[in-house]
Amino acid sequence: MRFEVYLLVFVFCLGCSSDSQKDSADIGSVDVAADLQLDIPNDMGLTPFVVEQTETGIAIRESNRELVLLTGVQGLRFTPEVTMTFGFFDHEKVGEDAVEFDLGLDGADVVFTSQGEEAGRMVFEKTPSGELRGKIQLKDKFVFTGMRLAFDCTGKDTFWGFGGQYNFVDLKGQTVPIWVSEQGVGRSPEPASLFEGSYTESYFPMPYFLNRERGMGFLLENSEYSLFDMCDSDKNVWSMEVWSGKDASFLIFPGPTAKEVVTQLTDNVGRPGMRPPDWAFDGVWLAAQGGTEAVMQRVDTALDAGIAVTAVWVQDWVGLRNFGADNFGVKYRWIHDTELYPDLPETIAELEAKGIRFLGYFNNFVVPDFSLYETADAEGYLIQQANGKAYTFPITVFEGSILDVTNPKAVDWFKGYAKTAVDMGMAGWMCDFGEWLPFDAKIHQGSAAAFHNLYPTAWHKASREVLSIHRPGGDFVLLTRSGFTGEHKVAQIVWAGDQEADWSKGDGISTVVKAGLTLGMSGIPFFTHEIAGFSGGPSTKELFMRWTELAAFTPFMRTHDGLKKLENHRFDSDSETLSHFADMVNAHVAMAPLFKELANEAVQTGLPIIRHTALVDPDWLPAQTAHGQWMLGDDVVFAPIVEEGQTMATVHLPAGSWVHVVGGVTEEGRKSTIVSAEIGEPAVYFRSGTHEDVLWALKEAL
Repeated sequence: MRFEVYLLVFVFCLGCSSDSQKDSADIGSVDVAADLQLDIPNDMGLTPFVVEQTETGIAIRESNRELVLLTGVQGLRFTPEVTMTFGFFDHEKVGEDAVEFDLGLDGADVVFTSQGEEAGRMVFEKTPSGELRGKIQLKDKFVFTGMRLAFDCTGKDTFWGFGGQYNFVDLKGQTVPIWVSEQGVGRSPEPASLFEGSYTESYFPMPYFLNRERGMGFLLENSEYSLFDMCDSDKNVWSMEVWSGKDASFLIFPGPTAKEVVTQLTDNVGRPGMRPPDWAFDGVWLAAQGGTEAVMQRVDTALDAGIAVTAVWVQDWVGLRNFGADNFGVKYRWIHDTELYPDLPETIAELEAKGIRFLGYFNNFVVPDFSLYETADAEGYLIQQANGKAYTFPITVFEGSILDVTNPKAVDWFKGYAKTAVDMGMAGWMCDFGEWLPFDAKIHQGSAAAFHNLYPTAWHKASREVLSIHRPGGDFVLLTRSGFTGEHKVAQIVWAGDQEADWSKGDGISTVVKAGLTLGMSGIPFFTHEIAGFSGGPSTKELFMRWTELAAFTPFMRTHDGLKKLENHRFDSDSETLSHFADMVNAHVAMAPLFKELANEAVQTGLPIIRHTALVDPDWLPAQTAHGQWMLGDDVVFAPIVEEGQTMATVHLPAGSWVHVVGGVTEEGRKSTIVSAEIGEPAVYFRSGTHEDVLWALKEAL
């Protein structure tokens, strides 16, 4: 069924000031002026898309549905001033001056004119998979620093996606920067410290949204910095600014269903070439560190408790660093610590004999504390300042630089260390960071300003290539947190990044749910997170157990010791936690066949394993705001507990008949219900008559 479509004003408003946005405030819905209608001839190859001129702008239609309406275009001149502090960026414009163009049609082309002179055009083409691409090209005389688009916003419009978002599923009423950055130690609307992030900063932003109400999606294809004002400054207008002053392009996905938009998105930006290996789904990835004896002891504790451990993740194989205040991390280098792990290949082989893979850790920082820096600096493998010297900056309690991934020799240099890790027996690693390329850095190829958002994918690609070559057949896992459009073809498993080890709304356990939903709607199908958070804390017993339940119904289940590793609650902190953890791992193992089935589907269609309820039942109003639960495919509903002390879960059941796994009660769908969800009894429902083997195994586990 097609959605009822409301007219969307598609305003490309390069450099609109706040005043010019206010001038567009009363656009609203309009009727097409019949005397201005110009259908695109079928021989132009754009059918069923039509471009029409209306009284208020240029409408783009698909058959009888209006998708967008372009009402204005501006060129923007300014001096960019961009600063970075601890991976956070501040984008400022100095001396902003905007030139607004008049719009007209020349056949199917949208013509921009200034004082009667043609300044540029927007031309359209249909992609091989059937979407519409708009390409903007300004003439040399009219080259600016940036462009901005403004669009009509109605009361029912929704703007879902934008990559990984942690505090909102619908970004309506927010201003969203599209610039890969740190998320921070804690998040708030107005960060109070240099280490704190805002509600819309993201490791993995995308200039993409899904408008469920209109049954369409939009993707800006430029990699430069962009800023989406989603009816924030003006409730009747959404605008998009991009810091490219000569050309820009975007894709419109016609849907009309939300699922179809996600598939159309991934048709264009790519999908994983294969799903992760079976063992990645079949048990828990257990974090362990502190040296060989400590790692083996933790593994034995889990195995003795009957816990299915399929991987052990040892971040400090490169060495342990004390960051102060009882916060512990790793040494930023790519070689193993022979004091902590003197016989690492033998240890890895011993674990492998037990069916447990060894996972390590790499990041892209190169710091003067270690010998790698001297080689990297001498060979030009680091990003540079304008004067040709290495570009260094504060990282946490020390300084360093990052690998220049645009330099093939630098990438090959890193790959040598990555291959050594594989040769020791590693089955993969966390490929951390990727957000810190400064706006004004000098890189081997291209401009840092245009490459910044693409840096994570290039950084991850080096690891993916090494693992693919030396562990053929896909018998590896690569864990990443950062990304941008196009990461879809390189990323294997994306994790939610660094949450606080607490219940906070800004950056605690609840933000994981939103991250899973928004990344899924943005075309990332394989998602995980860390039991029970990373920074802050220490974590409590209740938090750990609730986070464990959330992880059990996540495609990949994994723990993390967190920064306060000596104080945080762990799976073996007491007998009750250990028993609960074993039960939840068993529940995860019971779900594994379904996870694998959905992973196979994701490779083919781009549809995520974790789905918003509105992807499954888009016409049911409560499904559209069910942002606190997720579905696993179309047939499982899971409502996690993410508030301290809460023991009742609100569950929104879409159309169909549903079986409560713990209670065994069958409920008819299109119903919101409140159900008991004591610790150890998660609120999970299966669609009646589906996945009966999985349901039976899950009942046994719980």
